[in-house]
Amino acid sequence: MNILFRKITPFSVRAIGMLTIDVDSNAERFMIMDRVTGAMILHTKPPFSKTVKTLVSLSYTTSNNIMVGILDDAKVYDCKFIDGIQAELVDANTVDMSQ
Repeated sequence: MNILFRKITPFSVRAIGMLTIDVDSNAERFMIMDRVTGAMILHTKPPFSKTVKTLVSLSYTTSNNIMVGILDDAKVYDCKFIDGIQAELVDANTVDMSQ
């Protein structure tokens, strides 16, 4: 019996944007928004590690049109937003998404 193992090698770079966010330990939710349209890109609870990596559209790598905000559901701390963020250009074939 012959078994053939194949390794698929990508032929071209697949460019995409990536955001790496270190979320404050007091934040219970965070959101990523398009600052031009107000569209929500991501709105969720942060993972236990408080480091979030997310892939975004390639268009966000050439402009600074992202807003990132953190929220405290207990309303002890004010919400905080950072404006004018630009995504990092990465190759989707080789990017490491581990937190």
